[in-house]
Amino acid sequence: MRKLLVQTVLSAGLLASASVAQSATLSLSNWTFGAGNVVHTSSPVFNGAAGGFAGTLGGAHAGVFSGPIDTYCVELTQSFGWGVAYDNFSVVSALSHFGSAKALTLGRLMSYVVGSPGAVDSATESTSLQLAIWNIVYDNDLSLATGGSFADTSGFGSYAAKLLTWSAQQALTQNVFVLKSATAQDQLLWRTVPQGQSSNAFTGVVPEPMSLALVATALAGLALTRPRRAR
Repeated sequence: MRKLLVQTVLSAGLLASASVAQSATLSLSNWTFGAGNVVHTSSPVFNGAAGGFAGTLGGAHAGVFSGPIDTYCVELTQSFGWGVAYDNFSVVSALSHFGSAKALTLGRLMSYVVGSPGAVDSATESTSLQLAIWNIVYDNDLSLATGGSFADTSGFGSYAAKLLTWSAQQALTQNVFVLKSATAQDQLLWRTVPQGQSSNAFTGVVPEPMSLALVATALAGLALTRPRRAR
């Protein structure tokens, strides 16, 4: 019985180490364009600066995102601190986080922004893009006018609504992901779809080689600790 308990603990430890090693570490250092502009939103209520962020992402599960990144907030219910390293993030697909409708709209929005030079290249336009992302997350329309589930009265909402309208029929060229954390603000990530492949916003994130190797190690550990039959 004791031998079996030791085997079980060892196997569980191997699997746990694979899971922990898949975490990503995020540190946000500054605004992507100048500084954020103050917005006034409702449902949820937020009165503060908004815009894109610049930072770095590392760790085994950072994958293709490892290194300097640009990102936007997904949620308004949590926050973050400049220069703080948050080490409990994981990368998930937009589909698994939001469902197909919102994932598609986010994919079209980011595809339009990436494919339209000048659409978002200033602090004010970056603030509007952040509002557009929040509108997709918290609402079901293309307007940020007062009366909807999510609204803004700061004046940046008008351009946000234009971005949502202009991108409504955009072809998908960007894979969209979410940096997800239980304790810090979730962040939106995107990457250009590799040539010859379709957007995987609806198929999930393929595990990175390091993650696969760790899982293989854990499974091998399970095989080694399996009781042998007496001959």
